[in-house]
Amino acid sequence: MTDITYRADTSGMVAHGTTIFTRVAIWCGQFVDGAREGQQIAARYHELSRLSGPDLASRGLTRKAIARAALTGH
Repeated sequence: MTDITYRADTSGMVAHGTTIFTRVAIWCGQFVDGAREGQQIAARYHELSRLSGPDLASRGLTRKAIARAALTGH
């Protein structure tokens, strides 16, 4: 009896699939990092907005500068 074998070369498909998976995983990681950074900015803004005028002045800020300070972290 003769053995008949069939070899399907799928190495290209695996490499392509891995590349797509890697790109999606990287994108998801960047998305999560961006969301985390947005939450940190919002928390800084909230904290600064609750300060009084003299407290802001002691930090070298004005009410108009709160958004910039929250965004840059200073």
